[in-house]
Amino acid sequence: MTPPRGIAVVDVGATNTKIVLFSAEGSPVAERKRASRHVEGPPYRHIDPQPMVELVAEALPELDKLVPIDVIVPCAHGAALACLAADGSLALPVVDYTDEPPAGIVADYRKIMPPFAETYCPLLPMALTHGLQLYWQEQAFPEAFAGIATVIPWIQYVGFRLCGRAVTEITSMSCQTHLVDVAHGGPSSLVKRRGWTKLFPPLARAWDTIGSLKSEFRGVSFRGEARVLAGIHDSSANYLRYLAAGRDHFTLLSTGTWVISFDTDTPVDALREDYDTSTNTNIFGKTVATSRFFGGKEFEILAGEAAAAEPTLAAAADLAVRGVLALPSFTGSPGPMPGTGNRGRILGELPAGDTPRVSLASLYCALMVAEQLDLLGSRHEVIADGPFARNPVFLALLAQLRPGQKVLASDLRDGTTAGAACLALMQNDRLPHIGLSLNQVAPASIPGLAGYQSRWRQKAWENSRYNPAIFA
Repeated sequence: MTPPRGIAVVDVGATNTKIVLFSAEGSPVAERKRASRHVEGPPYRHIDPQPMVELVAEALPELDKLVPIDVIVPCAHGAALACLAADGSLALPVVDYTDEPPAGIVADYRKIMPPFAETYCPLLPMALTHGLQLYWQEQAFPEAFAGIATVIPWIQYVGFRLCGRAVTEITSMSCQTHLVDVAHGGPSSLVKRRGWTKLFPPLARAWDTIGSLKSEFRGVSFRGEARVLAGIHDSSANYLRYLAAGRDHFTLLSTGTWVISFDTDTPVDALREDYDTSTNTNIFGKTVATSRFFGGKEFEILAGEAAAAEPTLAAAADLAVRGVLALPSFTGSPGPMPGTGNRGRILGELPAGDTPRVSLASLYCALMVAEQLDLLGSRHEVIADGPFARNPVFLALLAQLRPGQKVLASDLRDGTTAGAACLALMQNDRLPHIGLSLNQVAPASIPGLAGYQSRWRQKAWENSRYNPAIFA
């Protein structure tokens, strides 16, 4: 197959939708961005796809003038589903994963959800779990649910809007959804029992062409072939970029709104349901162990108005000496510290000013990520990608907290879109080899940091409501 001249990745995130144009060599050329739109309701908090549609219509013809766009790759967060009526319209709005389903719905769902040993996915907070989303819609809106002809992941909905063909794809279907029997393959027991199997279209491979860009998005003089691929889950795309660089044994910290830690060597039987460890599946169907932490959001909450300030190691060292502790968690998602959801608080007197606060946020996130790495049994090199890779204080603290492990920072501005672009460059179902630059992080040398970490962990558990019996 002739290499594409230009590749456009349409990346629909929770905060922004962006389209990144890549060259035939996989290098970024240009980018266009628009804020994603979230609607409070009715019938529940939901995602409005219109900003994405408008951006595609405006940006793709414009970018095609720079480089002819031969391939378009959909990419999006993995925590939403699109329920389509027979005419292709949305039968129900797309659930915003930050909404809270009714307590009764959640309690009933717990009784029917598939076991962890089948899906390697705990029931996540808010509406993050696809199976819970569908059950909520089925129970609360039976008439509208009866009108659903097709259900596809939000990622593949992007492709559907672009070319008109609905498919599913394995990274999208198995990213902590309760929809896939990860242990044995195929639909989960939940999907089978609820009779949902018929709603999902067949699987396509992430790099398969599923159609051509609709004329409404081409403008008047579109030059490229505009083949639309099936697409990929965003964090899985990030992980893919490092596989394409030839890395084999490593832990990837894919950071942004979430910190998703992927480890190439963690056995699935080491995962723990109550600690928010789970699995993703890569584009080739291989199960990959992961750990989740709402890191970007928690950093934003803890730092507050100081989020844009520069943290310093001196301020972090001063916090350690003072014994100022930020205890988890500042959202409803406790991540690696179960029982701490929405119990976040600061112990000790935090000095005034932006620098101490943003430094505390950096220190807190380094401690939480260290817990993630412990849970995965991480022992090879750790690669940080995304916004946290540009926080030198976070990186240096993490490197000090991981003695014996090499911590590397990626200089990729956006590993997610770069990884998605790799799909357009696959030949004979094999990844391209595209090198990248990684910078080794020098560990901080804060006296007493190990003791500070021990005190933090002890106080965090004292602050939690964790009771292992409730997960039995």
